[in-house]
Amino acid sequence: MRCILLFISMFSVLCLSAQNGKKVYADFHGVRYTRQHDGKLGRWEMYANTEKSSTGRKTLCYNADLIGDEGRHEIAAVAYPLVGMQSNLDPDYIEYQILSAKAAKIDGFFIEWGFFPHENDILLRAMQKVAEKYDFEIGVNWCDGWLYYDWITKIYPEINSRETKTEYMAKCYQYLVDSVFTGSTAPIVKGMPVFYHFGPGATADEYRKVLSMVKLPQGMKQPVTLRRWADWGKLENNQYVPVTYSEKMEAWKALGEIPTAWLPARVRARDQEHAKWDNYATQEDILAFMTPFRDSIWHSNNPMYTIKSGFAMPGMDNSGCAGWGRGHFFYMPRNNGETYESMWKYCMAEKDSLDMMFIASWSDYTEGHEIEPTVENGDRELRITLKYAAEFKGETADERGLALPLMLFQLRKEARFMEHLKMDFTACHRSLDKVGQLISQGRYPIAIGLMNQIQKDIQQAKSMMKVDMKRLRESDMGIKGKRKSGGYSAKQNLSISLPKELVGQLQRNHYVGYLYFEYLDNGNEPLFIRSSTTRTPKELFKIVGRIRTDNTGEWKKAKIELYKDNIVNGFNMPTFYMKGNVIVRNLSLGYTIYSVK
Repeated sequence: MRCILLFISMFSVLCLSAQNGKKVYADFHGVRYTRQHDGKLGRWEMYANTEKSSTGRKTLCYNADLIGDEGRHEIAAVAYPLVGMQSNLDPDYIEYQILSAKAAKIDGFFIEWGFFPHENDILLRAMQKVAEKYDFEIGVNWCDGWLYYDWITKIYPEINSRETKTEYMAKCYQYLVDSVFTGSTAPIVKGMPVFYHFGPGATADEYRKVLSMVKLPQGMKQPVTLRRWADWGKLENNQYVPVTYSEKMEAWKALGEIPTAWLPARVRARDQEHAKWDNYATQEDILAFMTPFRDSIWHSNNPMYTIKSGFAMPGMDNSGCAGWGRGHFFYMPRNNGETYESMWKYCMAEKDSLDMMFIASWSDYTEGHEIEPTVENGDRELRITLKYAAEFKGETADERGLALPLMLFQLRKEARFMEHLKMDFTACHRSLDKVGQLISQGRYPIAIGLMNQIQKDIQQAKSMMKVDMKRLRESDMGIKGKRKSGGYSAKQNLSISLPKELVGQLQRNHYVGYLYFEYLDNGNEPLFIRSSTTRTPKELFKIVGRIRTDNTGEWKKAKIELYKDNIVNGFNMPTFYMKGNVIVRNLSLGYTIYSVK
């Protein structure tokens, strides 16, 4: 035993000696929700006019409530999460993301954040709660432009001028000092708190006023600010030429902010090979974009540059938002991971000059530069991250941990599903908590062994389940509504009632259900499917699904999941109500009902 303890002690010393203090952070984009967890969808859905685009595409219409033939939701993205469409506020999903990032040697997330009480602040606090369990850091990518739009005025009408917004920005900075830059999850590099300043809100003069109003706790070092520098540049003789000097950036540097890269410029105009996008960049352009940072920041002896950050991103395809509704489609190729790897290689050639790496992004599915594992790309970007983050930190890369957070997530969801059948899974959850700690600590073989045992226990519990399948056609339901064009008009109220026997079965047992129908895709009209609910806020949770038509003139199929926790299945009353200037037909319902034998 003494020899074992000595070995463990020596191993710990070796691990500590390999750590060189360098950090890796990833931008985190949100907020994305689900009907099941939150009663809404957030950034998973998107409707926008894109007539300004040169591509000829007139609209975006991503109905994330709809489920396609492959079982995937119609999300606003070109890639689909490997773990499926989840809520950013679900602690199980947060755990999955944090442990996946840690397995790839990412030290923390910088949440895209504008002000409190914006919804991203709720995300920030939810992330901190889980991160604290796993020695993970949570910082901010401060998008203070959100504060200087009218978003804050909608919450606080009295904050309606640049002066009042600047005063409120100082309160937000103080909030970050007190709640983010201190504590166990604070992002710390070289002993200093750090954050990314995206802008484009306050001017340099306004920000100087903000700084003068903030009070730091005794002994706390001034937070280091990495300022987004992403000027466009130009093409000369078909070669990308980056911007090397900016008067605006000089003003920010005078305030102590350090120029740091963001998504490279896309200056090439749409051509035959890139007909789906208004502008694009090549892999060569992307690396050329990085040269001013290498030459003027990383190689500089300026003592003001207290933290120098490299930058990497995997590519970009913003077909999910087209510039957030501004009608501009951008593209940078992933090249099967080569773009992302080339950016890491570029930075690793200068690793002795760098203190940290910043990745854009972990989760921006809408702009298409996520590195979170997807159906299309697998965990390729995580493997690349692990390889070079380990090199950057002088540590060993261990790929065995990359798949384990997904296994843990799936086991948690299976356990929670079984709890709906009134089974006691308290001990199982304790074991899963232990698995999370083992993954976080890099003790992967022990985590795998424990999960294998948990899987056996869950399978044994599943053997006690009884499954009953129900399928209802229109003739099996009580449908009240106006007939039109071979279907039903939902312009007034269209209601659906269920047979009493089925209602009783649904009330007594857990189920997974789906509503199926076809809708005539005319105009740009919203169609709501609602139910009674006991969950609050009721205005959110009573929405079973929402569809917006896209004026194709076609009949389109719809499949929407039904969540028992959200829906009241009552006697002598309709279960579903459909409302919107839309015609529907071929309605049906499918239920898989679970009980204990």
